[in-house]
Amino acid sequence: MEVELPGIYRSGVIHHPGPTSEGCEPRTQIITHLVLHHTAAPLPSSLRTLQGKNPDHRVGVHYVVSDEPSPRVIDMVPESYSAYHAGKSAWGSKDGLNQHSIGIEIINLDGNKHPYPADQVELILALCDEIIRRHGISPVNVVAHSDIAVGRKIDPGSLFPWRHLAEHGIGAWPLTVDVEEFLTLPAPNEAQSRSMLTDYGYRLEAGREGLRLGIEAFQRHFRPHRVDGTMDAETGALLRALLRRYRPEAPLGLPAAVKPAA
Repeated sequence: MEVELPGIYRSGVIHHPGPTSEGCEPRTQIITHLVLHHTAAPLPSSLRTLQGKNPDHRVGVHYVVSDEPSPRVIDMVPESYSAYHAGKSAWGSKDGLNQHSIGIEIINLDGNKHPYPADQVELILALCDEIIRRHGISPVNVVAHSDIAVGRKIDPGSLFPWRHLAEHGIGAWPLTVDVEEFLTLPAPNEAQSRSMLTDYGYRLEAGREGLRLGIEAFQRHFRPHRVDGTMDAETGALLRALLRRYRPEAPLGLPAAVKPAA
């Protein structure tokens, strides 16, 4: 009979106990989302903050992935509890994602400026894999903090390797053939852009500024080489390709003369 050793999961991730966090509460909802963050602080101060002992800032998280030479997964809040990591947040039809999600904090001072080391990325991948398998989380619900808090958060940043993770089954990514097809079309207009981003999952504030921030959040995840808040042809092609792959019921904002592929 196979014996699973304490602290060692089938994915091979070794979990290290961390300090207890007060930033949590009993879970009342099914886990459907996985949210990735960067800490914007070094490991020691991040662990202090994430203990949630400040009554005015009671934060917490389930897992911390360190940036040490041999990175570690540090457990802080049990998955049976909801951790206070998402804050004011929304994705699709859900508001306040703490109760619906697992949170991973990654030690990185700014994922928009500092690349994630390869060893750390591989550990993140393995940890995400075991969480997704355990809870049956769909690709579109593996999200950045910046995806669920548009205009408020920018982590884990434009240098986070979403495409690499998706190539290993973690999270969503558009099919190249679909992107190439949609690159031949004009960019969606403002109304189409808002509707398509909303259909994919983003919650946008009203007005042009709300739309611009939503486009930035999308680009930070799926078009990181240029995050400018402009719905150009490339951004539109990526969004249409993602909708075709993961939200097939959603309109693609196609010109009247273009028929969707069967």
